[in-house]
Amino acid sequence: MTGIQNYLLPVQRTDWHQLLAKWSELIPPDSTPWLLSCFGELFLEQSDQKIGILQVSGFQYQVVAENKHDFEKWIADSDKMAEWFLVPLVDNLVSRGKSLSPGQCYSFITPLGLGGQLIEENVMLIPIDEHFRCFGDIFQQIKELPDGSQIKLKIVE
Repeated sequence: MTGIQNYLLPVQRTDWHQLLAKWSELIPPDSTPWLLSCFGELFLEQSDQKIGILQVSGFQYQVVAENKHDFEKWIADSDKMAEWFLVPLVDNLVSRGKSLSPGQCYSFITPLGLGGQLIEENVMLIPIDEHFRCFGDIFQQIKELPDGSQIKLKIVE
């Protein structure tokens, strides 16, 4: 998978069980973390070998490939790389000096699932564990709301 390494973070962690606890109803049982994007979107290999993506900022999970080989064919497409790994946005952030430190990912101030935009002004650097926990908390609070519900997001530092 050439060309993808600049858009990946180390996926080896001992705390995935904890980080994914609030996402468990979206993720098929026995799925294994496989790839982690710079934006904290997690690709998982399911027990049936299908590849899915937990779109943390979008509060959803979807299967994107039948297996790893199929996935590798998909990412040869620059449009898929841009969609799944937000390549232009990552490149722009890095070129402006907003590089990640170990243990960090990019995240959206206003999540995409709540109308946030794919723009640099909507991006923050955050510890990976905080990214999964904070958005997991939001997911748990909004998952039962009907589409189009009005919510107010309050960020406290």
